[in-house]
Parts: sequence; structure tokens; C-alpha cells
Amino acid sequence: MEKVSASDDSPYSSTDCDWSQLQADVLLQIFGTLDIPDLFSSGAVCRSWHLIYLEARGLRLCSPNQSPCLVYSSGDRDANTATLHNMSTNKLYHVTLSEPAFRTRHIMGSSYGWLITADERSNLILVNPATRAQIAMPPPETMNNVRLRYTEEGVLDGYDVLFMDLFSSDFDTETEPYHLTLEEARFFFSERVVLSCDPSQGNCTVL
Repeated sequence: MEKVSASDDSPYSSTDCDWSQLQADVLLQIFGTLDIPDLFSSGAVCRSWHLIYLEARGLRLCSPNQSPCLVYSSGDRDANTATLHNMSTNKLYHVTLSEPAFRTRHIMGSSYGWLITADERSNLILVNPATRAQIAMPPPETMNNVRLRYTEEGVLDGYDVLFMDLFSSDFDTETEPYHLTLEEARFFFSERVVLSCDPSQGNCTVL
């Protein structure tokens, strides 16, 4: 049986195309629609695609409609590396994130392709594994009734939470503040976090 190729009906074939020469704006639009695993794979095709891939990550171009991935810190990688496990293909992808170390964070949830994490000081940080973008939320001590607590040596030891009258917003100075260790605070200040929209849009409200 004679093998018929697509080039029989067209003056050009896929082998005639130099895909490394695709226009940057076209690639950026394509990369912005890909799942995270496909985005990572596309960045490894050639040098020119890798440069556009880095630009796409820098511009936070990533589809919000992602296939689910299992995200964790792998023991065979350094503390700043997040491992993404694609459940459909069983492939692993490794992403190096900025400080604080990913391994030390508590992952509270995910939405729109972003992870909501809390570091060792209970500071909330939104992180996008695909683009490596991070957005820091105001720390707990910016709340009027929360104070940092230090040891005699000046080492941060936890938080003191002052009781407030919900109607007058006055502090209860007669009641002993509620003492929290750093570990306890991670599960005290933020039990649940809700994003109003994709943080990449720039007008996201975090509750």
C-alpha cells in the first residue's frame, strides 16, 4: 500500500517549516493557553522557544483552566523546589521558587492556578507554579489587635492577640492576651482563603 503524506495536497509540509522562527507574539498567545505540563515541555523545544517561554512566565501568561496537578516538596530536591505531578501522564515537573523556602510553607488551598501558602511566620503568599510569580499579603501584625512577641534574646517567638470589643473596637486591657507560637499561628489567623478572581488580572480581592 502506497503511503500518502500531507504534502501531496500542499506545496509545503511540516518538515519545510522552521518552527523555531515562529513570531514571538504568536508563541506568547499559544503559551498562554497551555496546561502547565505542556507549557514546560514547549519551553524545552529549542533556544528561541525557551526565551519566549521565560517571557510568558515573566508576563504571568498562563491559562487559568489547568488540569489538576499534585504539588508537593520532594525529598530529593532542594527546599525551594516545588514538584508538580501530572496525574494524567504520571510525569513530574520541578519548579524553583523564590524565598521563603517552599518546603517550609503550609499550603492552604489553590484557585485559578495559584497556590495559597503560609510561611513560618504565618505570612500569606500567593504563588503561581507556572509563572513563579508570588504575591505577598499583609502580615498578621498589621491587624490592630496582633503584636509580635520576642524572647529576651530578641528572637521572634510568636504573637500576642489582644481581645477586642467587636462593637467599639476597643482593646480589653484587663484580659491576658492570647499567646500563639509561630506554629499555632499558621492555623489560627487564616482558616480559609477565598480569591475573588485570577490574581494575574491585578484586581483580585483576597478574603
